[in-house]
Amino acid sequence: MTGIQHLYDLFLKTGLRPFAFMTDTLQLEQKVTRSDMSTLLILLLRGDLTMSQLASEMGAPLSSMTSIAKRLERKGLIARATSAQDQRVKLVTLTQEGLQLAKEWEQIMMAMLSRLETAFTPEEMEQFTTLLFKAARVFQDGGPVTLQEKKRHAVKIQIEE
Repeated sequence: MTGIQHLYDLFLKTGLRPFAFMTDTLQLEQKVTRSDMSTLLILLLRGDLTMSQLASEMGAPLSSMTSIAKRLERKGLIARATSAQDQRVKLVTLTQEGLQLAKEWEQIMMAMLSRLETAFTPEEMEQFTTLLFKAARVFQDGGPVTLQEKKRHAVKIQIEE
């Protein structure tokens, strides 16, 4: 997996939302919210998911995910169907329109992340990705990184301008 793919996955898994940094997304944001778009991107990346799996991927309670899913279903961007294996389980899938919109956002995100890759050396990109993952763990775990972990992972890099 490349540095760009790691960052893309990081943004989706941790709830970090790079969309706020992108000025060329305003037109798309008029169609759906950022939470809606993250949901569509996760479905694009992971494929059909149950509501529970989708809530877990989004890091959201099932009740919130249900509200997002209902909104996306009304807009015709996803479809929810009962699982053939277990009728209590709802599978969420992208519609053609949802797939098209998710691909547009994916292209915008990848273009933004590619700008980082051209600005950083490969070593800087690796360090940047490592630091983002570390920061995400701190926020997800709710506590600071231990001193021992800091010592173990500390790497000094020279940044050229």
